[in-house]
Amino acid sequence: MQIFIASDHGGLALKEFLKKGLAKGNKITDLGCDNEKSCDYPDFAEKLAKEVAGSKGKATGILCCGTGIGMSMAANKVKGIRAAVVWNEVSAKMAKEHNNANVLCLGGRVLKNDEALKLVNVFLKSTFQGEKKDGERHKKRVDKIDALGENSGFPEPVVGALIFNEKNEVFLMKSPKWDGLYIIPGGHIELGENMRDALIREIKEETDLDIYDLKMFTLHDAIFPAGFHKKKHFLMVDFLAKTKSEKFKLDGKEGTKGVWMKPKLAAKELKLDQFTQKALEDYIKIMDLTKVV
Repeated sequence: MQIFIASDHGGLALKEFLKKGLAKGNKITDLGCDNEKSCDYPDFAEKLAKEVAGSKGKATGILCCGTGIGMSMAANKVKGIRAAVVWNEVSAKMAKEHNNANVLCLGGRVLKNDEALKLVNVFLKSTFQGEKKDGERHKKRVDKIDALGENSGFPEPVVGALIFNEKNEVFLMKSPKWDGLYIIPGGHIELGENMRDALIREIKEETDLDIYDLKMFTLHDAIFPAGFHKKKHFLMVDFLAKTKSEKFKLDGKEGTKGVWMKPKLAAKELKLDQFTQKALEDYIKIMDLTKVV
């Protein structure tokens, strides 16, 4: 089993003990800390949580601090993480069976080393009951926990662009997740990323098109189709963009299609998402106003 383990100075001794006790039959990856110098537990919780979340269920995490509480608070801020503080065998067993925890948090100052190792082994031997026929209630509750994380950070900024080639044709794409409607390409803005860079990155990832000219078009609230990424509200940032090439290569999602088309024809002929429709109509109006009569 792949186990990621980390601690702050308060959990260092316990972490080192657990590494030795779990070495047989497991792949242990130590993410720090490596000395008793005072350090900040959120740094190590974040590092481990991202590794576990990125493993898509193939890895387990163990975090050690003075009580386990601070580590759990920090780790649970990372999407996809269910970190549990445990203190006896029952809590260790239930953390997995009922809550499907993927990170175990232990206190080096409140648990003896042998006791903590016993709790880890109980946790690792337990299985989530939500996948069993009579355990559907547990899965439903865990899904609700995950949904809380999905809906946090409201509203969430996203970027999208009307992309044009040298023929002044607009690029639109559609996917089954959009019920067959054509949309403008775009995506989410990552933490620490500005809107321009986010859009250029997202367009490249989705379509393999390189954007060479970009300017802000409009900014508006958007209510997206129910269930899409379990989000209900976005703050939409639209751009006008020019691309270096008309050739595109979509990101490989099954059923995704792309097309170049004159804006007026697209607005008339294609079944568009309501915000793509509005963006196209606004663009057409602006272009009509700027024409020399």
